[in-house]
Amino acid sequence: MEKSIIKGLNDKIYEKRKATALELEKLVKQCVQENDYERIDKIIDELCRDYTYALHQPMARNAGLMGLAATSIALGNAEVGKYLRKILPPVLTCFGDQNDQVRFYACESLYNIAKIAKGEILPFFNEIFDVLCKISADTENSVRGAAELLDRLIKDIVAEKASSYRSVVNNDPSQTPAATALDPQTGNVYQENYEQDDTLAFSLPKFIPLLTERIYAINPDTRIFLVDWIKVLLNAPGLELISYLPSFLGGLFTFLGDSHKDVRTITRELLDSLLHEVNRIAKLQIDLRKKEIGKLKDNGLQQNVVAKKQDGSLIAEKKKSLFDAFNKLSEANTSQDDTNEVDGNNLTLSSTADNSSTLQSVKKEMETAIQEHNIVAVNEIDDIMPSRDGEEYIPGQDVHLDFSDILNILVNNLASSEPEIQILALQWLNSILTIAPSDLIPFYTKILSVLLKLLCDSNSTVADTAHMVNDKLLILCDKYDDLENITPITYGPIVNSLTLQFFDSEVEAKIACLDWLSLIYQKAPDEILAHNDSMFLTLLNSLSNKDSHLIEKALSLLQKLCSDSNDNYLRKFLEDFLNLLRRDPKLLKSRANYIMRKICASLSPERVFKVISLILNSYEDITFIRMMIQILSTNLITAPEMVSLRKKLRSGDDPLFFTSLFKIWCVNPVSSITLGLISENYELVYSLIQELANYELKMNDLVQLDILVQLFESSVFTRMRLQLLEQQKSPYLCKCLYGILMLLPQSKAFDILNRRLNCVNMWAIQPANSSPSIYRQRNVSGSVSDSDVSQRSVSQNRLKNQELLDHFNKFISKEQETLELQSMKDAELPGLGSFLDVPENRSFQSINPLMSNATNAITEVHTLNHSFGEPTDTSSVLYKGDLPNAHE
Repeated sequence: MEKSIIKGLNDKIYEKRKATALELEKLVKQCVQENDYERIDKIIDELCRDYTYALHQPMARNAGLMGLAATSIALGNAEVGKYLRKILPPVLTCFGDQNDQVRFYACESLYNIAKIAKGEILPFFNEIFDVLCKISADTENSVRGAAELLDRLIKDIVAEKASSYRSVVNNDPSQTPAATALDPQTGNVYQENYEQDDTLAFSLPKFIPLLTERIYAINPDTRIFLVDWIKVLLNAPGLELISYLPSFLGGLFTFLGDSHKDVRTITRELLDSLLHEVNRIAKLQIDLRKKEIGKLKDNGLQQNVVAKKQDGSLIAEKKKSLFDAFNKLSEANTSQDDTNEVDGNNLTLSSTADNSSTLQSVKKEMETAIQEHNIVAVNEIDDIMPSRDGEEYIPGQDVHLDFSDILNILVNNLASSEPEIQILALQWLNSILTIAPSDLIPFYTKILSVLLKLLCDSNSTVADTAHMVNDKLLILCDKYDDLENITPITYGPIVNSLTLQFFDSEVEAKIACLDWLSLIYQKAPDEILAHNDSMFLTLLNSLSNKDSHLIEKALSLLQKLCSDSNDNYLRKFLEDFLNLLRRDPKLLKSRANYIMRKICASLSPERVFKVISLILNSYEDITFIRMMIQILSTNLITAPEMVSLRKKLRSGDDPLFFTSLFKIWCVNPVSSITLGLISENYELVYSLIQELANYELKMNDLVQLDILVQLFESSVFTRMRLQLLEQQKSPYLCKCLYGILMLLPQSKAFDILNRRLNCVNMWAIQPANSSPSIYRQRNVSGSVSDSDVSQRSVSQNRLKNQELLDHFNKFISKEQETLELQSMKDAELPGLGSFLDVPENRSFQSINPLMSNATNAITEVHTLNHSFGEPTDTSSVLYKGDLPNAHE
């Protein structure tokens, strides 16, 4: 450079430096005209070496920046590209100077260079973007303002030229093909055979790693800068930034947690735009597939015949599969608005159970999504249809979206503590479920581990959206067999995840867990049975909950698990249930009766009683066994669900079953009497009463007898009351009732039973056979006929009753031997009610379940008019005021 120019560039006054820069611009232009490129190289080297690289000399760096800008302007668009590799590095270096004035002039210099170079700066886009990203958060307002102007210019250049510009330095512009072609007659834009490659000035694949690195910036200004740039690249035609969505999606979700409202607002808008673009591309690709299938369908018949003649039916079969998929989708779309009844697949949706129209809409949406997925998943069409060269180009038609990486990001953000992030992640999941359902199947375990907790979220929007996503996942799991080109679902990890989070969840999530477990049992029973320990804990936890809906769900699953062919599973479950009651006396007293009634309602009462009897027979804790027998006996008398069991006991068709029950019922003498009365085995009952007279009755036994007498007024004992009118057919019945009357102290129950017996007409009281050995065989209806009873059957019944009596006496005798040790436990034993606060020296006349405090805690008998779903009953029963009927 001339000495005058060197002197002017070093001047402290800005105006003189600016005038010198204009002189330098004229000098460089003259060199270009004279083709003196050697001098231009020396000028640029001098400006870089002596000025812009002069560290700790702000004035020199400012002069160098002005000189390089002037040189670039002088070179013009045609020549500047050749020198950018020398000019840009020192300019970009000045962006990191500590002096704010140097940074300001760096922005100004790069602005002038870019304005001249335009598309030629695109090969250096990564370096420029990097410095812009850093300076966008500059603390100096003047620098930040200059950076905004520069940033705007670079965005305009990228939006205009990034998708097609090729640098003239390394390529002949005349040989650069266009990405699209314009039809001069119709004005339509058509796609050409063009792919972005390394010859383009701007390389999106090279830029994405830098964007991935910067996307996790913390500074709010930098975040706004990044969001704005993503918008620019997303809207730039031909770049298809959406293909690289997983690279920056996670960072954008972190922006939603920024403390600045502006950052959250623009990020939310960008994410909505990205989701809209994902949906648009998916719909576009489905429409293109349907269009191609439609073309095949139009020419299907002729091509089918040709294909079969040439090489068999392979191609024809491929086309047939395409046609079938297309027809199914057409039918699904046609019936989209129809209100058909939901098919009976026992699938319960958590959030739409009370809204059939919403349930139907969600179900139909998923069925349509599966059909559309199958169309996109058909690969045979690529072998049949030629390429789309020459067809109208639609942006995004060939974009491939990696939903696996996207889903990983969404699942991670579901666990966020920010409601806005959770809502947006759920909305993305909801959309992906309808455009790429098969991609979610490998993520079931991860999604459910977080999703079910959101069902109980305090934010109603989060909870409602989570319910919708959960419903769609349920439907997808139920219908996954209809999907094509997928791998089977691995249910084991899902079951583990569900059972683990069950215990830390609220009721809503627990209900959803049981819905999932029930569905998985339909799909893969072995997977559920293989996790029986965790299943037992899950079911027991549900049954001990107070929510009636949760209990019904648990019992529904239990009913499926304990099928007729799976008694071992039932036994293991009941063993764990009884152990739970032993460990939790509060649960035993307050809810054991309700739970047992519900279990018997879901399963066969006969099976439940039989299995529980076998389990209790192996226990040594007499106190607990007696309490359980008391609960079972109460249910046997009062529960409407026990009708079939009561009929079976009356018929006497299964003496082995009665024997097995009686032997364990002996632990509770009053329950043994109850069992005999229900089964109408009156002779045995009378014998039991006679044996009881030989032992001292405890307070608990007297209270149980008191309540049993009251239950005689219920409809369960209607047959027994009528049999009092036929003494010749039931000779021991009257003796049984009078025996009970004699065992009772004179209380309210004594008066009730005495009045009942006195109501029997005198003419009906006939002399009964005095022989205590006569016992008549009952028929199925419960009555007996002398003609039907043979001497042999009488003898057999004698022997059987004697065996049962011996067992009863053996147990009672053993109990009497340990009476002193057991008295302390008996004082803590609740009878059919919480009466143990009654002192032992209390007068018998006050032992009245209807009047005394002994039974204030005893609840009313559950009748058919009682709400079946209310888990409010205890292990006790009481008739208050007017006695309700325990219905058959």
